[in-house]
Amino acid sequence: MANKMWIRGLAVFMACAIIPAAMAAPKRARLTVKVDVEGTEKVIGNGSDQATAKFREGYTIVTVVESTGELAQYNTKDPEYAQKMMGLSQNVHAQVNAAQGKAPVKKMTQAEIQAYVQKKQAACGADQACLMKLAYEAQDLMANMNSGGATTAGNPGAYTGDEPERYLDYFGFDKCGASASYYVDRTTQGTYGDVQGAVPYTVVDKADYKSNPTEAGLICSSTTLVVDTQDNSFWMDSLAALAPRGTSIKTQGGGKPEQSSGEAAMHGEYQDWVLQQLRHASRAGTKTTSLKLVVGPSAALSSGKYSGQANVTLTWKLEDLE
Repeated sequence: MANKMWIRGLAVFMACAIIPAAMAAPKRARLTVKVDVEGTEKVIGNGSDQATAKFREGYTIVTVVESTGELAQYNTKDPEYAQKMMGLSQNVHAQVNAAQGKAPVKKMTQAEIQAYVQKKQAACGADQACLMKLAYEAQDLMANMNSGGATTAGNPGAYTGDEPERYLDYFGFDKCGASASYYVDRTTQGTYGDVQGAVPYTVVDKADYKSNPTEAGLICSSTTLVVDTQDNSFWMDSLAALAPRGTSIKTQGGGKPEQSSGEAAMHGEYQDWVLQQLRHASRAGTKTTSLKLVVGPSAALSSGKYSGQANVTLTWKLEDLE
């Protein structure tokens, strides 16, 4: 009897010792994104309306995200995630129909389904039984709808349900210690037409902005990403953007400089490129590009056609924290 009690006690002890070891441990990671931009701008108008500018601007965002440590089967940041899941659902539905001896549901686009249903409604007229049958058919058609990607005929690339668990979901959390800093240094020189002739001017825009607690909280709460443990890359689909403040000093002709303050004028055109690089990236890296600017925050007082060029450097890293 004593031996049996000892064995049972040992079994309970071993179970208690093993369970915590098997449970996933929470994880945290720090994401740092640094963007530096240098470029030129110009405005060419009629007569004396013209301007040129040189600028430097950029930002650094640092934030911390956390994961439960539980591996997930699917990558929710994959741009095709929704279609792959829908393709999986459609395949399961097709298998159920086959098991029940039902005919395969036609594969149609939304426009084709709409046209088909309208035609059938006209044929049904006031026949309630016909309309009810059509309603059920329309539900099946919508569930099997071709919306592109993994939902096209044959559901190519759809999830199978047998994928291994390999993804870690990371989310922001309150008071994560996030911070952001922005800088702008732009000098615009030009002339504009006046009744007395060309008037020269200079505009100097500067910003050296640090995030406040409210903005830091926004960065903390809005950052989410997925880490692929198989290749150690990460996926994300958004990055917090703040509205930094700065100063502008304008000098016209022989007048005194006029200073104003407000939201710093920064280019937004390169931000799409930045997000594209971070959509699926290695744990750390640097990328550069040169972009033509067509809609710039030029400080030019001259009117005319705007153009610009920006050389962008993006540096990032995602580091595990203890």
